[in-house]
Amino acid sequence: MQELLAARVTLTPQALQPRPAALEVAMLGHCPGRVRLERLLAMPQVLAEMRASGYASHVDQLQAGTADTFLQSLHHLPLPLRSSAEFHDIFPDAHANPTQYRSILAGNRAWLSPCVDDFFANGGVKLWLVKVPESESQSGFFPAENTQVHDVLTLRGLATLLIINSVGSIAFPDLERLQVPAKLPDIPRVRLDNPDPQFVPCTDSLDDDHRERRNDDEIPEAPDPLLFSTVLQQLLRTTGQYRPDWQLLLSMPLAYSEALDTPRLDPAAVQVLNSLKQTEQAHRLRQLQLIFPYLRGPAFSLRSAVGAIAGQQANRAQRIGVWASIADQPLQVAARPYPSLSVSETVAFRDKPGLSVIRFCRNQLRLDDERLTVPALPAADIKTTVNDSRYDGYRSAEIQRFFGYLQRALRSLGEQLVFNVDYRDPRPRLLMDRFFRNLHQRGALRGILPEDAFQIRQIPANEGVMLFEIEIAPALPIERLRLTFSNVDGYWNGGLYLG
Repeated sequence: MQELLAARVTLTPQALQPRPAALEVAMLGHCPGRVRLERLLAMPQVLAEMRASGYASHVDQLQAGTADTFLQSLHHLPLPLRSSAEFHDIFPDAHANPTQYRSILAGNRAWLSPCVDDFFANGGVKLWLVKVPESESQSGFFPAENTQVHDVLTLRGLATLLIINSVGSIAFPDLERLQVPAKLPDIPRVRLDNPDPQFVPCTDSLDDDHRERRNDDEIPEAPDPLLFSTVLQQLLRTTGQYRPDWQLLLSMPLAYSEALDTPRLDPAAVQVLNSLKQTEQAHRLRQLQLIFPYLRGPAFSLRSAVGAIAGQQANRAQRIGVWASIADQPLQVAARPYPSLSVSETVAFRDKPGLSVIRFCRNQLRLDDERLTVPALPAADIKTTVNDSRYDGYRSAEIQRFFGYLQRALRSLGEQLVFNVDYRDPRPRLLMDRFFRNLHQRGALRGILPEDAFQIRQIPANEGVMLFEIEIAPALPIERLRLTFSNVDGYWNGGLYLG
């Protein structure tokens, strides 16, 4: 928002005609500084979407002026935004105000603001933003112990998004920032020889930035980051139970390598992943796309790449489809990977543990490949295939995104048919046929004819139960996918299995 003519004319940035987003993304992070609530209340489209998502009571309190201080600060309240201008209009100080936590590498600026800019700069369409209080530290990003999905007053952090059915991908920029150890040292700078003594004009700068270093004593004492296993447990426990259609974007933690004298990928985090793959909870890793390394540019010391990656994924989903990969697509960020990785390290991290590695190639940032740590298979099959190289084709993040998209589409279709419970009603079959024909036309399914790409069969079931079985041939490294769409006592439900 810009103020003109002594504040007599104000501009409220809004999209003229909001486009439906093929992939809606959410971000959780910190917004230090002012909150201009009046600017949010001047955005009717945003308020209408908040109401429709289940937060009507919060909107009513904000509009009536009866909200408490916590709600007026917009904590734990998802805001649907369609431009970075809307974000900066509501949170004008988020990009510049210092944060409570600071570290040698990450500094004392929140990562949410630049990640929002990266998201829209890379073609993102719609972003659900959740402001987390800094005082809650890492715990503010996780669901509370008393979480009840049917009661919005109990929803905190990640749980605030559980009731928003359209969200498909989630990132946590400032959770990653809090996981950077406060006193983790930077790469040592090259020591320059002392220059020969000479007279120089008073206007010349004598600072040697190769010698100027931040002293560890300048960084206040801060609590140690959470164990990587704890972070994964807190995030995946909720997603696996309530939203198996989500995909979480998370950067791998850093640790200092004494042998290389530089920050590197934390080997303890890799060990956590390897151990988790051998447990009964290995299937939950399907929903996690792990990213490495971080970014460093001329305008910032360190930040996460999740904003640019999520924006490019949303952009490709809008132009081609959710099933399209962003591998080797240029990311619009003026930065370089930090720490830098060799070609052999890139290949090694991509194969094991299975990371989406960022590289600088052809003068642009690119994602080497979209990888998962485990194959995107049903829970019963993952344990036997996790170390089988024959299933590496299933370890693609776009497969999980496509699975999530199908689950959300079936759920949305079920909501449209909630009052159609007559087993003789042809509309459910016709709607599903139209949906999958559209996928075939857009290239998501392979086959010359629609009949080659999918088959829909109604299966005889008990009284009060309507059951459809759908087989599709996706244009992905999967031979066949089987879906079920059922109505039991008026409740429509979709399931997804590999055939």
